Amino acid sequence: MPHSILVKFIPQQSRSFDVSLGQQIHALFLNTIRKVDPVLSRELHDEVAGKPFTVSLPLTKNRRPLNQFIAGEECYVRYTVFSNKIWQIFPQVISSLCNDTVHISRTEVKIISVSLSAEGNEKASETYQEIWEAEPANKFEISFISPTSFRLQGHSFLLPLPSLMYAGYLKKWNKYSNYEIPESVLERINDRLLISKVNLSSQVLRYSNYFQIGFTGQVMLNAADYSLGESKYLSVLTRFANYCGTGHKTTMGMGQTRVKLII
Repeated sequence: MPHSILVKFIPQQSRSFDVSLGQQIHALFLNTIRKVDPVLSRELHDEVAGKPFTVSLPLTKNRRPLNQFIAGEECYVRYTVFSNKIWQIFPQVISSLCNDTVHISRTEVKIISVSLSAEGNEKASETYQEIWEAEPANKFEISFISPTSFRLQGHSFLLPLPSLMYAGYLKKWNKYSNYEIPESVLERINDRLLISKVNLSSQVLRYSNYFQIGFTGQVMLNAADYSLGESKYLSVLTRFANYCGTGHKTTMGMGQTRVKLII
């Protein structure tokens, strides 16, 4: 069952971010799980691809990316989980985090709440059945909140081609849900799932010993050339993108995704 969790905190000092910010927030997630279930934490760390969670970079109360921590100003990170194995222990995880003081990017932060909560109009959680049974849409507005890119032939690829986006969604959906979608839905997807609107810009995200360029912004996709059955599959995968993220390194701050389906 996919969930969106917001961890709100208040920095105790003003400080610029370390270059390894995404890695540190990733580590905070796994370290917190390790306190409750060390075996699961190790499994999540060792899993090579398709991990069942995402993490965001720090955001302001107005959902804007932070450039640095400001002492006393509330902000948050968003985690998503879409594996029941993780969700089963999350009440204990929340209990261990609430009112705790941790360090992110060499900055002491006071955690003030951990909640199953949504941003804007999005849902905080949905069952796989609810996503599966939702009414199909004809148009999809997909917003890339944090830098997003794809790994293609050993290099980063910086265009949101539908074939790359939906291949990632499909792989995670079939791995974690009980409602299998045939891979044939991806055939000729670049020709048939038309990009009708684009508003993108590039952004650099720095890690400890390398940097990653990605795109942020929005695309509008039109599924008018698909049958009702195919549109259903695409709608399911698009809804799921809100939880599973887009592209690679979604567990280290990249590829945070918001979606709007237009019936």
